Amino acid sequence: MPHFLHIAQGIDVDALRQSLESNKELFGQHKERAVAYDSPHVAMSDIWVRYNDIANIGPSFNDEHDSVFYPAYSTIPELKPIIFGLMKFVSGERLGGVLITKLPPGGEIATHVDRGWHADYYEKFYICIKNEPGAVFRFPDGDIEAIAGDVYWFDNSVPHSVVNHSTEDRIALIVCIKTSEYTRGKHG
Repeated sequence: MPHFLHIAQGIDVDALRQSLESNKELFGQHKERAVAYDSPHVAMSDIWVRYNDIANIGPSFNDEHDSVFYPAYSTIPELKPIIFGLMKFVSGERLGGVLITKLPPGGEIATHVDRGWHADYYEKFYICIKNEPGAVFRFPDGDIEAIAGDVYWFDNSVPHSVVNHSTEDRIALIVCIKTSEYTRGKHG
């Protein structure tokens, strides 16, 4: 059974990429993922678009919750058609977390498995915003070398990692969706 699946291509992400370049200050506002003890994400920065209400931050932050939009969602209106277009495409039943990650040249997200209620409940989708040759999303059964506008479903319950051996930032939009169309062990 594959641990990732290329489900679409050609999504127009140019306006989103330009908006992110104009709003660079949004990256790294919430550092909790990167600075957590033994975090595999220490080399990257991200923009929290949607997750548990920030008022709930603490030991139970990753427990069961209803996700809410963060201010970045209003600042970057180009996200809405991409997120809800994907929801429609995969017959989404519930929208969970939304995250934009940036891995600089030479950066690495160490091999890890996503754990906890959110990781177990939702399916994860990767939309490539920017990815130059040499930036690779790795899985036990192969690698994703995406181009801007590619969309992948991926299984976050298996070891995965990212390396950026390119000369540019790698920028990814991660959207978590509850759907019966794409689930571990069954693909659309």
